[in-house]
Amino acid sequence: MTTLAGQSGPTTSEEQNASSGRVFEPWILLVCLAGLTGALCWAFSDFFRVEIYIATSQPSDWGHVFVVPVIAAWFVWLLRDELLERPMRPTWVGLIIVLLGILIYVTGMMGPKQLIHHLVRSAGVFTTLFGLIVTLLGWRSFKVLRFPFFYLCAFGVVISDRIMTPVTYQLQDISAKGAWVVLKLMGFDTDLSGNTLTLFENGQSFPLNVAEACSGMRMLVAFLALGTAMAYVGLSRGWQRTLLIILGVPVAIFVNVLRVVTLGLLSRYDSNFAAGDFHTFIGLVWLVPAFIVFIMLMWAVRQLVIEAPQQIDSAPREGVRSLRFTPSPLPLVGALVGIFTATAVAQGIGMRALNGFLAKKPVPLRASLDTVPATLGQWEQVGDEREYDAAVIESLGTTQFIDRIYALDGDPQQGALMLHIAYYSGTIDEIPHIPERCWDAAGMDQLGSSSRLPIPLAGLSRESTDKVNQGSGRPYMATGVTHPVTGVEQSVMLPVGDIELMTSIFTTQQQADARRVAGYFFIANGRSCASSYDVRSLAFDWTQEYAYYCKVQVSAAYLTTRDGDDFMTTFSHDADDLLENLMPHLMRSLPDWSEIEVGDSPDQGGSST
Repeated sequence: MTTLAGQSGPTTSEEQNASSGRVFEPWILLVCLAGLTGALCWAFSDFFRVEIYIATSQPSDWGHVFVVPVIAAWFVWLLRDELLERPMRPTWVGLIIVLLGILIYVTGMMGPKQLIHHLVRSAGVFTTLFGLIVTLLGWRSFKVLRFPFFYLCAFGVVISDRIMTPVTYQLQDISAKGAWVVLKLMGFDTDLSGNTLTLFENGQSFPLNVAEACSGMRMLVAFLALGTAMAYVGLSRGWQRTLLIILGVPVAIFVNVLRVVTLGLLSRYDSNFAAGDFHTFIGLVWLVPAFIVFIMLMWAVRQLVIEAPQQIDSAPREGVRSLRFTPSPLPLVGALVGIFTATAVAQGIGMRALNGFLAKKPVPLRASLDTVPATLGQWEQVGDEREYDAAVIESLGTTQFIDRIYALDGDPQQGALMLHIAYYSGTIDEIPHIPERCWDAAGMDQLGSSSRLPIPLAGLSRESTDKVNQGSGRPYMATGVTHPVTGVEQSVMLPVGDIELMTSIFTTQQQADARRVAGYFFIANGRSCASSYDVRSLAFDWTQEYAYYCKVQVSAAYLTTRDGDDFMTTFSHDADDLLENLMPHLMRSLPDWSEIEVGDSPDQGGSST
């Protein structure tokens, strides 16, 4: 029987068990770690690629995913004494969890179609990580590391717009209404319409649109991550930690309301204060008092319990600083590297066999949307295109758009339509901005539910071609168009499918007899659809290497006292006439999907403006 240094008597069986285990040379552990990391990244390369792409392209929203692993590693470092107190106990049982995680990941890659999603793949990755910890370190070690693990799972993954957008809209409403209340209490004459605040002073109005960037979602996510970390480090009881994390939510929301109030007050002096870099700067400034408030809350929560003095054992622990294993993990490391390598190879073979592409390559426009003529048949553009500030463009999600007003013979009194076209490509599960959500946020009330309005385009000449759309099996129809600058005639492919406008009618409380009608449809990968939910199945079809979609929206304003209740007949006729003249020129700008389907790579140097 052995004795520990500094002990005069025999050790107990538990102490002997704690001090046993094999210690490996550091270089052996580093080689194993490098091999495992490389094989893991190879097997889950699509997951990490998407994480990096979104975090780098949207750093203000998801840049924290680069920091969260560092914080989680710091938590592991804080737990090192408890973790190393006993030897690691690798177990082959953990491989079952690893295989389950891989199965979930592959399901998120290859189907069924409803489950092909980044979050499903994320669940597979974190299930595999759970199995990896259990396999190499044992169940006791996972119990020690459970908080860093769950912290990484909760804050170390990006969440798709399809899930985040409804929450963001709710936070927009709260921020706008909260700022309106605060400004009212401060004595300012303020009006709230949807998410638009308007301050009135000296006969002037100063509107402030509380866009998605002002929703407070970024601050809320940051506070939840920060609050969870601080609660874990600064508080000892579970209910205290939970309370502090919960309190972080109203603090983040209230501080964001004060940020919107600040922007509203500054917009009285210069509207640029509410946009661009200064808009971001104000958000950073408000993080300082928010952090101070959070520190005070943690102090208050700590005071709710009087902790009894604890006896601290100052005696040094001997022999617990080394990473020890019993039994040896090397056979398991070899098995895991083999499993991850086989997974990576099998995925590549499977995706090629199924002709699947999770990474969507962008498709450039063949011609800028700006080349759409200012005159479309009898419709002539009036006024200049609308200009948006940086916050609205960020919310829109693209810089490739046009926003114009067309009037019959250039006279709005005869009839006017607002035309909005936005182009998206290379995005990941993008959520289109549609009137049902955006106009409601602008303070309009929708009358009834949205309905489909057929647009026959009867006057548009078209002819059959021998090219077939692979997604639908239907032949493409072609039409002719004259280039507005060069005058050169060319043939362009029309989108496959009937054109239907998803149409909604809106009114406002300020003008009860006013009606705003909006209708939109999408062109996605050579096909047309009316529903924003159908876009995902068309533009994000996993069997397509490239992806794009274009939203076309027409809208008009009517007065029931002037135009009567039959204004929808006028809208239907005008929209059909405008789109009939627009479609050839729009398809001249959009990619020729019939060429991409047969293997012709789109010109990556095409228009991007």
